[in-house]
Amino acid sequence: MKKSVSVLLVLILMAGVVAACGATPAPQIVKETVVVTQEVEKEVIVTQEVEKEVIVTQEVEKEVVVTATPEPEARELEIFHWWTGPGEREAADAMFEALNAAYPDVEVVENPVAGGGGVSHRVVLQGRMAAGIPPDTFQTLGGAELKAYVDGGALEPLDELWEDLGYADFIPGPLASAVSVDGVPYVVPLNMHIQNILYYDMAIFEELDLEPPTNFAQLMAAAAAIKEAYPEKSPLGLGTTENWGAAFVLDSLILELGGPEYYVQLHKGEIDVTTDETYRTSLERLAELMEYTYPFHSNLTWDQSVGLVVAGDSAMVIMGTWAIGAFISNGWTPGEDFGAVTFPQEPERILLFHPDTYGLAAGAPHPNATMDWLRVVASPELQIPTDVTQGGMFARIDIDPGEFPDPIRQEMQAFVRDNPENLILDQHGSIAPASFSNEYWIVIAAFMAEQEPDVDATIQQVATLFETYEVEEEAAWYQWP
Repeated sequence: MKKSVSVLLVLILMAGVVAACGATPAPQIVKETVVVTQEVEKEVIVTQEVEKEVIVTQEVEKEVVVTATPEPEARELEIFHWWTGPGEREAADAMFEALNAAYPDVEVVENPVAGGGGVSHRVVLQGRMAAGIPPDTFQTLGGAELKAYVDGGALEPLDELWEDLGYADFIPGPLASAVSVDGVPYVVPLNMHIQNILYYDMAIFEELDLEPPTNFAQLMAAAAAIKEAYPEKSPLGLGTTENWGAAFVLDSLILELGGPEYYVQLHKGEIDVTTDETYRTSLERLAELMEYTYPFHSNLTWDQSVGLVVAGDSAMVIMGTWAIGAFISNGWTPGEDFGAVTFPQEPERILLFHPDTYGLAAGAPHPNATMDWLRVVASPELQIPTDVTQGGMFARIDIDPGEFPDPIRQEMQAFVRDNPENLILDQHGSIAPASFSNEYWIVIAAFMAEQEPDVDATIQQVATLFETYEVEEEAAWYQWP
């Protein structure tokens, strides 16, 4: 005779749920009592065959694996950046407004660290990373600084995001190379900063009938004319509290004397500065220029050097594109109050650049929100208001240069779009390793702080740095053109 069995299991489970930040809780094994009710057919023989239902109830014990449901990731973005100066703070606000427009549910938690070029920022950030409490994303420059973070395992690769966005199709090749290691992109650049720009007070230049200088001889002639007309002025403003300001000036002199190939070879450690006449002459020219340079530069930050021009204490300053935002923040209008030219423009016009970038930190507590942030960083919706405000140029060359309100960046953006091969990474932590660059800045700043600069001693110091930090080996990754 056929038998049929139906089983009804009634389980009453009680298990604790363990939630960890960003982690899926481990499965738990619990023991429980299970009440099993079985309905069976049983055969009873009297004088005839009949069917009778008998209900059997029994208790059994079994193990059940329970996996707790993870808590959803918080829509939060913890970000480290150094945009705190004039023009920079406003640009940071523009970034976060763009993020809010795209993803209004993401809460931004800022950890801004003051210090031009991120000098102090890096110290604080690296302490956090070493302690195992990384933020979600952090500002970093491209080139060697980025490579140091990648080599240290601090950043996740972003090749899938780049492919999804098609981002490489919208930015110059040299920029894509500057944010990649072994061909893999690790960050998203939101701008390009051009380092070698000479800003000048248009009223004084018009009054003295001066042309903006594009080589060293013209610079010295303009400085002499300004000093003669205004003895109380220091024609060239400078701030070296962060140290790198002096190296920026020297870079322009090196670029004119040696040309782009030499510039790259020098910062890759391929030049013996102890016997090289180009480097020696560049230092000698820097010493000559000190006669016309603001003497108390050691006490000033980069934005205060811009302030010297605004205040009338100086008439020129060599600074990057971010100075545009500082001038505007101080009430000056580009093309009316101040002008700018890339310097030098001989033997050819080369733009020394570095990008500001953001990536996904390894171990980021909110990776999904961070990826949404990076999508916005790559967009025109963020780059246009941010770069217009801060003074940088667009990373994307498909954006109309006319989006810039000033003729200075309109012209430079168009030049980059049409001549991307004329971009070379600057020494702002970009070609040579950052460990070398930090010490190199100190040496050059000290050279400019001396009453009588010692060219020979400085050359020996620089040569030692190239050897100590193994620059030729560490910078071998960079190729130009």
